[in-house]
Amino acid sequence: MTNRRLHPQSNAGLIANYQQNWKRSFGADRSPEHWLLQRDITLHDLPYTHSLLQTAYIQWLLEIPSSIRKHLKCVLLYDYKGECLEGLDKLNELGTATPIQELVQRVLSKRKPVWDEETEYAGKVAAFPIVSRYTKELIGIVLFVCEESDLLHSFALEGWVYALRTHFYREFEHLFVEEMYHTHRMSEREAERREVLYYVMRHIHDRIDVDSVLSQIIDGIQRLVPDTIVEVYLSQDHRSENPNVKALVFKSWGDPIVMEAFMKGETCTANSDSGFEVAFALNGKQGSYGVLKLIFAQEQPETSDLQVIELIVETAGTAFENARLHEHANNVIQELRLINELTKRINQSLRLRDVFDDAMHELLRVFHADFCMLLQLNEDKSLFEVVSSNMAEYVGSSYSTQKGLFGYVLNLREPVIISDSEDHHIERIQMIEDLGLRSIIAAPLFSGGELVGIVAVADKRPHFFTYDNFKLLQMLSAHLGLAIANATLHDRVKHLANKDQLTGLYARHYLDKQVNRQQQKDFCGSLIVVDIDYFKQVNDTFGHQIGDKILIQVSDIIRSSIRETDIASRWGGEEIAVYLPQLNTAQTKKVAERIRNRVEQETDPKVTVSCGVAEWSWQDEKVSVETLFYRADMALYEAKKKGRNVIQIASGEEHV
Repeated sequence: MTNRRLHPQSNAGLIANYQQNWKRSFGADRSPEHWLLQRDITLHDLPYTHSLLQTAYIQWLLEIPSSIRKHLKCVLLYDYKGECLEGLDKLNELGTATPIQELVQRVLSKRKPVWDEETEYAGKVAAFPIVSRYTKELIGIVLFVCEESDLLHSFALEGWVYALRTHFYREFEHLFVEEMYHTHRMSEREAERREVLYYVMRHIHDRIDVDSVLSQIIDGIQRLVPDTIVEVYLSQDHRSENPNVKALVFKSWGDPIVMEAFMKGETCTANSDSGFEVAFALNGKQGSYGVLKLIFAQEQPETSDLQVIELIVETAGTAFENARLHEHANNVIQELRLINELTKRINQSLRLRDVFDDAMHELLRVFHADFCMLLQLNEDKSLFEVVSSNMAEYVGSSYSTQKGLFGYVLNLREPVIISDSEDHHIERIQMIEDLGLRSIIAAPLFSGGELVGIVAVADKRPHFFTYDNFKLLQMLSAHLGLAIANATLHDRVKHLANKDQLTGLYARHYLDKQVNRQQQKDFCGSLIVVDIDYFKQVNDTFGHQIGDKILIQVSDIIRSSIRETDIASRWGGEEIAVYLPQLNTAQTKKVAERIRNRVEQETDPKVTVSCGVAEWSWQDEKVSVETLFYRADMALYEAKKKGRNVIQIASGEEHV
């Protein structure tokens, strides 16, 4: 059947013309229902009636009884201009069409039926006009070629011409019904669009978090086009639990239409195996934040639907940007709190090890990551040494400063973010492969402008860290570097406070404290008090600078003559005390003898020393540090009385 819909402009034209005609013919006071019953064709509608007339003709032919049809050789249909619409092929089979065309012209001029029984055809011809109901406009002409002349003048043919007009007006009514239904559906669809648009516009700006804004966008569009797949692509700065929200990836395997829409900041379309795809750039005033992608699997969407969706996306871009700004403001506040908490915690202790451990635990808590480690630079060995980690087995391990991630950070001297270690060009580290770490952020630690270490946080999930995490670690590393500098400075000050500035030996108060500590856990120990013989004469003869030189030489000899666990300190003036834990007097005397002999052989100008040795053991009654020093000092006094350059054991103690 021929499609009965007319030219795109004809439907509205027909309805408008008949509304005006009805008002002219029947008045404006008639009810609207009568207008539908009294509709008719006007002169201006004739160019658009061909399809209706042809459809009616095809259906009409099927209804002519076989008793009449067997006497009809040909039935032709002409339009209001006399041009043949149907049956021309059959007419050509009968012979020349010239007499027939003359008959048609007579009908056009008279607007009445015409018979011709004297034709050259093997039959008789009759032509009947088809006129409109009320305006009597000529709509078309139907022409019969019959075998018998009696049939030409029968009322049967006129009746069937009337039936043809009835079919025509039924198609005409169908056209109006279809148009009214289409208008009604369009009205309903437009009302639905307005409702969705109002709903989205009303609620989208009420949301101040990004996930809620995204949910409103997705829900609104799915209400508008239910059978459509909706996907939102955002940069990795934002993570969402919504399954429709995906990461925007600029890789060879990325979605080309999504990347194109994001880069151009505009709407892009494409046909794919999944259906018709449309990608809208999610833009705000400050930039593009992502892409909204729709996949229409069934058919290409209506232009009006896309216009409404585009309006939603434009509004959503602003709402999304506002939500991002709100989240950013909250993140800044949270970051300031974290920085304050981290600074307070790591500054509660001035021990470097405690600073590293506290910082490691805080970083794990802040980033919710799987792994964290802090490395300290050992310049002498050209290595990074792990000083703190949530995985204890890696503490104490070392990594090269020349290659790998840590070497890269050292050379770059700036923070680094790796979204997926499997795609990164930096040489892989075995530890990262063993733990299956995919996302990594690392930042250098500076103390006094010098790089002293690296902090690294990692997770097994790719694209885990956002750019905000990266910036936060950068800020935290600055505070961590300051805390390390403070702790390092404290260690240096403490070290200097415990050392004698001239000799480099420990100070007397440090020796007192260490002897007390050793007595709590050891079962014995010995003390040597060394005194440079005739030191006053050395100063008077050679001057104090030479005297200081002699004192330094003796201190170096003592330091190199004892164990690392032994403690040598400047007791005062030219006296040096050496505490030897876990040694008795016999063993201590050998050490003292080594010192005495080396001083006599190696000093320049040559000097000698006298030594007093005292011992304590767990069998004795409690021996205080002061008592032990007093006994060693008394032994030294006895050594000087014996002529100096000798070793004296405190009285009452066994010795060899």
